[in-house]
Formats: sequence, C-alpha cells, structure tokens
Amino acid sequence: MTTKTKSNIAYYCCQAFGAFFLVLISYLSLLFSPDMQDPEFIAYRDRYLIKMVLSSIFFFWLTHQLIRKYVLKNQSTGFKRYLFIFLQCAIFASIADKSLGWLFSAPEPDSFLNQNGLVMEVFFYLLINTFCFANWTVIYLTITSIRDKSKLAEQIKEQQLASLMNQINPHFLFNSLNTIRGMIYEDEDKAAELVTQLSTLFRYNLSTDTKATTTLGQELDVCRQYLAIEDIRLGSRLNVNIDVPTENLEVKIPTMGLLTIVENAIKHGIATLIEGGTLTIQSKVIGDSIDLSITNPYQSHLVKSGTQVGLKNLKQRIDLIFGSHGTLNQKTDNNIFHVTMKLPYEFVKNG
Repeated sequence: MTTKTKSNIAYYCCQAFGAFFLVLISYLSLLFSPDMQDPEFIAYRDRYLIKMVLSSIFFFWLTHQLIRKYVLKNQSTGFKRYLFIFLQCAIFASIADKSLGWLFSAPEPDSFLNQNGLVMEVFFYLLINTFCFANWTVIYLTITSIRDKSKLAEQIKEQQLASLMNQINPHFLFNSLNTIRGMIYEDEDKAAELVTQLSTLFRYNLSTDTKATTTLGQELDVCRQYLAIEDIRLGSRLNVNIDVPTENLEVKIPTMGLLTIVENAIKHGIATLIEGGTLTIQSKVIGDSIDLSITNPYQSHLVKSGTQVGLKNLKQRIDLIFGSHGTLNQKTDNNIFHVTMKLPYEFVKNG
C-alpha cells in the first residue's frame, strides 16, 4: 500500500468520523432539550434525525468538493479568499439545511431565532456554518502541514543517506586501487589476481540493489570478498577470526558498515605492522540490541594521519537510520584498536 493510498484512507475515515460525530452531538443536544416535551417534536424525531444525517453528509461533501480542492490548488492564498470560499459553502449548507427541513416536514424547536424573524435566522445559519467550515479548514491544514513536514524530513533523510552512500564506493575504490598500485612493482601476478578479486567484489555490489541497510550475513559475504583481496597482498600477516552466530545473520545493519570498519582495521592497523596481526569480528545480543565488535592490533606512531572519511561517514549513517538507538564507539587499549557498533536487534523486512 502506497503512502498516498494510506493518506487517502485516513482522510476519508476522518471525514466519516466527523460526520458521525456531528450527527451524534446534534441529536444528543436535541434529546436533552426542553423541546423534547413537545408532542409535535417527538412525533417528527426520526425525520429530524434523517434530516441531520443528510445535512452532515452534504456539509462534508462541500468540504471535499470545494474547500479541499481549493486548498490543493491554492497552497498559499490570502485570508479574504478563504473567507469567500467559507461564505460560499455556508450559503449552500444553509440552503440545503432549510430545504431538507421543509422536505421532511421536520419542525424546528422553539428558539430565540424563531422568535426574532427570518433575517436573524438566516444570519445565524450563515455565521455558524462559516465558523464550522473555517474550523474544518484549520484542522485539515494543520494535519496536512504535519504530514508534509514529516514527508519532507523523510525525503531529506533519504537524500543524506544517498549522498553518504555515494561517498563510500569511491572511497573504497580509491583505497583498493592504491593497494593494487603498490603491488604492481612487487609482484605482477599478485597484482593481476587482486584486479580479478576486486572486479568480483564490485560485480557483487552492482548485482544487488543499493539500499541504506542490509543483513549482517550479506555484509559478511562482502567482507570475505574484500579479505580475499587483502589475503593476496598480506599473506600470512593477516589472520581473521569471525565469531557470528547464525541466528544473527539476518539482523539489519548499515550497508557497507561492517566493511568500512574492516577496511579501516587493515589499512591503519594490521597492514602497518611487520608481523601483521589478527582481525576479530564478533557479535553479541544484549537485550534488544546487537553489539558488533571489531578488534585489531594497532600502533599509533606507525599510522599516517588521514581524513577518517569512512568511520565519520558510518557514524552519520547510523544516526540517520537508527537515531539514538544506534551508536559507533572506538577506543585503543594496550595497542588494540576496538570498534563497537551497537544497533537495534531488528531483522530486514522482505519486500
């Protein structure tokens, strides 16, 4: 079901509820009116109820056919124009109300208006109906304004995510090409194999839809492709330990989020060490959250200063997707670099 369809259903439900509420309030006010003691009024009570139902239906038909369409066509207009459309609807509603009263022979209870002539009665009906149509418009504009602001915020969020996603691939490609460039002068055969692995990895990425989130299992597959490239370059200097239970493989995480951390761990950690080291990936469920922990050996004096685009980008994407429910923390303890991505324990919805 599309957002537009849901919005239309909500609109018509509100219209139906408004008509029902208007009839109910009007009828209850009559039931508790002193005029109910009048035998003539009691005899025509059912006709009066039918008249009120039809009047309410016509009232909301006017709001739909005149006011709503006018608002949609004139997003910004002056108060005088709105007052004109209110008066126009009020005249139609007043004529319809009186005509239905004559049609169903439903007597009006004695009131101040009946005692003060037709002019006062017409003025009263116009005033009340104008007020009602104005109130309906204020409510409608308030609800649509909130909906439009929410929709705009969602669109901005999607644009920000798309922009951040577009930063990731060039950044990753640049780092991968630098790796291959360095290998060309050391071992041409390994460099050729790296190109093959890199093309396989990018073919994998291009074959899947670019989405803000993916499953942990799919992200691990991408990481294994990348680690195969680094294994060719680093050989025995790279050891990998992955401890992720199968029940966590369907958990939702940011696309290329784990890959960003893994790439950072190798580029700024393991690759800078003569003896290399072990990259460890672990997942642990704590309450309604999942903690993804990535650790690697690290010596700060061997690391060249960089832009840290990857981790900054990832933190921004986590904030946009999960809000306060997702965090990215990093620390160094005894020459071990530790990154923890804490996310809600949610599964990717199919379709």
